[in-house]
Amino acid sequence: MAINTSTLASIYEMQGHTEEAIVIYEEMIKRDPNNAEAKSALIRLKTKKHKFSGVNEDKLALFVNATTQSDYQKLEQWLLG
Repeated sequence: MAINTSTLASIYEMQGHTEEAIVIYEEMIKRDPNNAEAKSALIRLKTKKHKFSGVNEDKLALFVNATTQSDYQKLEQWLLG
């Protein structure tokens, strides 16, 4: 049984295993929906994965300036939706 932590996800990310890191962060959020660190990392990784070419400028501004839980929820809905 693997212990999925942000440390393990970071190691995967540094090794170029982005998909594995994403899975770990998603599992962390399932266990703790209020885990801001995991949400932030998931958004960052999925943003990198999907690139920002042709993105809506309002969404890009929200991504760059996100600071509140509400902002992160909007980003999460946008990226995962």
